[in-house]
Amino acid sequence: MTDTETPAERIAGDLALAIHQGSIRADEQLPTQAHLMKAYGVATATASSALAKLQTAGLTRSERGRGTYAVATHRIWNNPILDVMAAAAVCRSLAATTFGKHDTNPTIPVGGDPDWLTEHEHENTRPGRMVDVSALVGIDRHVLRWMSEAFLSAARRLVASGQTDADTHLIEAARAILRDGGRRPENQPGIAHWGGPTPEDEDVVLRIWPERANPSATNAWPF
Repeated sequence: MTDTETPAERIAGDLALAIHQGSIRADEQLPTQAHLMKAYGVATATASSALAKLQTAGLTRSERGRGTYAVATHRIWNNPILDVMAAAAVCRSLAATTFGKHDTNPTIPVGGDPDWLTEHEHENTRPGRMVDVSALVGIDRHVLRWMSEAFLSAARRLVASGQTDADTHLIEAARAILRDGGRRPENQPGIAHWGGPTPEDEDVVLRIWPERANPSATNAWPF
């Protein structure tokens, strides 16, 4: 548990990750409140709060008098928590994968049923899709692992507290990885360079020190 996670948030985050990874399968019953109380050493209200967070996040459904069940993740479309967790998985998988110099279109599998490519696979098992990650293969493995941890931490926070406007860019970054391997759309300008396009709000420093607009000027970057 991080310094900022409450016990209920930790439990909810753990269960969300288990659902994403397929440890808790589609339509499988989640641990009961009594089980969570014993496993985590928490009170009834804490266990109940954790389960409620998962239902609010759209990852579970509750059946009165029976318990809480996982929703099939491959049937959940545009769920920000699952998308961010999937991006975390792609980054971590990529960090552990070595592509040959002749791999012109390196790919990483995303999604699919947990039974896909296992001994439990059957004719109705939904396979994952392959995402071309050629735009990401040049990133240092340590950075990819950091990206994975950052995405995972963000996903746990989304489970705990819900989505805010501040999460929009994070979620879109995760979906860009899932959609096209993180490639920059043709109509999106790059990070500002001298003489290049200047996306909105990347010229904050120039608003503070207009004299820094000319990099060749004497003392253009005073300290």
